[in-house]
Amino acid sequence: MHYVTHTPMPTAVSVLQCPAVHCSHTLSHPYVNDVVLLPLFRVLLAAVSPYFRAMFTSPLVESRLTEIRLEEVTPSVMETVIQFVYTGEAGLCLDTAEDLFVAANRLQVMPLQDLCSRFLFEHLSVDNCLGMYSLARSHHDQLLLRASLRLVAQHFPRVARQKDFLLLDPGTLGSLLGSDRLGVDSEAEVYDAARRWAEHQPLDRYSHMPALLHHLRPGLLSLEESRRLSQELGPAAAGEGLGGPLRPREGMFEKKIVCVDLKPREDESLNERDFTVDCFDPRTGKWEKLAALGSLLCPGCTAIGGRLFVAGGILRGGTVSTEVHEYDSVLDRWQERSPMVQPRAMLGLLGCGESLYALGGCNRGAMLDSCEILDLASLQWGPGPRLPLPLRSFACAALRGRIYLLGGTTLEQNRAVVHAGVLIYHTLTDSWTRVGLDSGATCLAGGVAVRGGVCAIGGYMRDATKFIDGNYTHLEPLDATGRVLFFREGRGSGVEREVTGAVVAERSGGSDRAPSPVVFPGLPRRIAAGGVARWKRRIYVLGGENGSRFYDSVYCWKPGWRSWVQRREKLPGDTGGVSQFGCTTLKFPKKHILSRLRLAREDRNPDDD
Repeated sequence: MHYVTHTPMPTAVSVLQCPAVHCSHTLSHPYVNDVVLLPLFRVLLAAVSPYFRAMFTSPLVESRLTEIRLEEVTPSVMETVIQFVYTGEAGLCLDTAEDLFVAANRLQVMPLQDLCSRFLFEHLSVDNCLGMYSLARSHHDQLLLRASLRLVAQHFPRVARQKDFLLLDPGTLGSLLGSDRLGVDSEAEVYDAARRWAEHQPLDRYSHMPALLHHLRPGLLSLEESRRLSQELGPAAAGEGLGGPLRPREGMFEKKIVCVDLKPREDESLNERDFTVDCFDPRTGKWEKLAALGSLLCPGCTAIGGRLFVAGGILRGGTVSTEVHEYDSVLDRWQERSPMVQPRAMLGLLGCGESLYALGGCNRGAMLDSCEILDLASLQWGPGPRLPLPLRSFACAALRGRIYLLGGTTLEQNRAVVHAGVLIYHTLTDSWTRVGLDSGATCLAGGVAVRGGVCAIGGYMRDATKFIDGNYTHLEPLDATGRVLFFREGRGSGVEREVTGAVVAERSGGSDRAPSPVVFPGLPRRIAAGGVARWKRRIYVLGGENGSRFYDSVYCWKPGWRSWVQRREKLPGDTGGVSQFGCTTLKFPKKHILSRLRLAREDRNPDDD
């Protein structure tokens, strides 16, 4: 039990931590064995806490009392709160951070709550993520909530067997069971988790089972699993009594790397049906063939969730395409979507939010500074934000509502030159920020988002092409780089102002140049125009070129490795190497789920070819 006690000074308070029977004695005798007297200026407490500010300035009786009773805050925690008010330091550890987080939330000491939240976020693990999820959910902490939910969902089969799982309240459990992110291989695991929770306290919890079972997705159950549920719940409860869409959980997918157009387009014996899309499974090291799309050089290629889009590119006859195709991973076929307004190759194609962005690029007539946006719900194109300058062959990635365009080629006096900078489009404010780079800018590099920033991998340090009357002419041999440029997230956000549709240069210390970029381990060889994709925590670089040399190698790297590792596998076919192809990572339904999805699709569209 604790008391905030006003001293005779009108600007100061003291915090007394003592049993109630000793409080009157404490006021006249501040130094006793079982009492801790903590002097505190009330103006400081009010400055950091809306809770105390309202208490001290309101007409309520607490503003006039010399003693204010605080419940449910231990003496050691209150001492840490006061220490933070004076010093800005809390001395956090795993044993105290959770209690301090709760106290800071209750007392509305928001800077301390944010500090505790970041500390708990940095120390999340599979063993404590369930408790952190409940804590974040009850205190509405979005940072900790998202991070803990991601970990709980990813390791749900293991987490569901922990003791803390049996202590969840029905609302928290229901929100978990309804998540698409659960890392379960079978929907029966979701049912088993709910049943195990209910059987822990059957008299109190069986009444919650009907509501929990509405989060189950019966269409994902196998016939054997459906029979088991029918036996345990009864046919009605195991059928119509269950709710939920036919939408696979995260654990029912497997990620693979998709490569568009790895065939030699110079081979005249090949027709368009021979240009299948190839798919690499890093887990097994095997290549698979997907439905053919035709030959496309330098197309835009990206995946948004389980949807794969390919846009633009140079057709086999040399025409630059406006076509857009979406891959159906359930039926293994391509569906043509509304075309872009402008033909584009060497463009950036990225998903951000509920939109698909086609940025920059070039065609036979011009290098482009335009952008088009495809609404993923209506599948209709509309105009997007114009780029600050014409740009093609840039590395690009989307991260937390921002689109990053690193390097690339632009025009200066009718000559193609590498853009020594990064363009950042802020989707929320519809504005561009331009950040200069002192070194490391490239064209024909591969872009990928990683934790804390985005990367441009390999590429050419200069562009030896000339742009005259719609024709590109190579003037001299090119020399690729093996460098990896890492651009930190958050750079380009500390600007004085951002004008919609305008360009703002980032300034730091009176200079419009950003600090030198962080560089990851270099590639084992110099590579440009390779396929770059992120698979789990690893970055893969497939194929590529260096001037007139082409590669069929596969390299990978993940944080913590000192160097890149070459896989034994190579690009499929005996091509000797390929570059400038589309490459991205796509989620595929696992085989046992794929058959059910196909059956459901056929039942829904029996006449669909």
